[in-house]
Amino acid sequence: MFDSHYQVILADTEAARAIHYKIRYHVYCLERRFEDPARFPQGEEQDPWDVHAAPFIVRERASGRWVAAMRLVLPNAAQFPVETLECLTPEATHQLRRRELAEVSRICVIHSPAPYEINQHLDRNFGAVARNGEPEILLGLLRTLFVYGLERGIEHSYLLVTDALARLLRRIGVVLHPAGTPTDHRGLRTPYWVGLRESAASMIAKSEAIRRMAARKALAYRPFSVLDGVMEERTALMPPRLFPLPIAETAWRGGVGQPRLGPGAWRVETAPSEPGPSVWCIEAEYSRPGPGVWRGAAAG
Repeated sequence: MFDSHYQVILADTEAARAIHYKIRYHVYCLERRFEDPARFPQGEEQDPWDVHAAPFIVRERASGRWVAAMRLVLPNAAQFPVETLECLTPEATHQLRRRELAEVSRICVIHSPAPYEINQHLDRNFGAVARNGEPEILLGLLRTLFVYGLERGIEHSYLLVTDALARLLRRIGVVLHPAGTPTDHRGLRTPYWVGLRESAASMIAKSEAIRRMAARKALAYRPFSVLDGVMEERTALMPPRLFPLPIAETAWRGGVGQPRLGPGAWRVETAPSEPGPSVWCIEAEYSRPGPGVWRGAAAG
């Protein structure tokens, strides 16, 4: 039921990228403690690969809150994050053409029930996903990866994941090809490469519900720049003191909700797309591997 509940947005503006970095900061610095919060005083986690990446953010339709993020490091990067770890083996990856290769990285989902209460850089326009909702978010992001990547001639992608996430990916039909040896990177993780066409076909064959979801290609993602209310993006980046009127607890259609506003923290509601009557679910055992849960599974 991803399309009924969530929407993936390509963060193609400054404000949208700020949302992407804020989600990463919250998950990687505060929830998972993978990164040092002191390195990012503005509450936006970034690294050198961001200039060569397509960033995505996930919004809950009903509330308009931002809950998850992912990036795709594109072929023009001098090195992919996983390549810097020196865990790839040439014999496993020699058939991959560089111009058709990318890396999925920084997959993260907010789990703090009220993230703005523990993160001064967030406001109420950021929300959380229950742990049993993670597979639903993952499926939506995988569809985005397939559609966005194949539209741009990307045929393969690296992944660096825990064993727990690898099991989940295989369960929903993703075909993982070993790309190297396990390495200690925020816990033990294994590098794989994924054929986008191969895995998309495998997932569709796995489930009629996933096939119906894949058929809704137009819902795979929307650029932030074409959303309704793009003018509010500029308004939301202005200092809070410029707003003379009191701000309500929740945002309103066409407006900006700003309790505890931080740079680039805001929400604009738009009428949701109608995904049609077809819905889906995952009927699979969900494992709890501990520190290496899937939202922090990618290198970089």
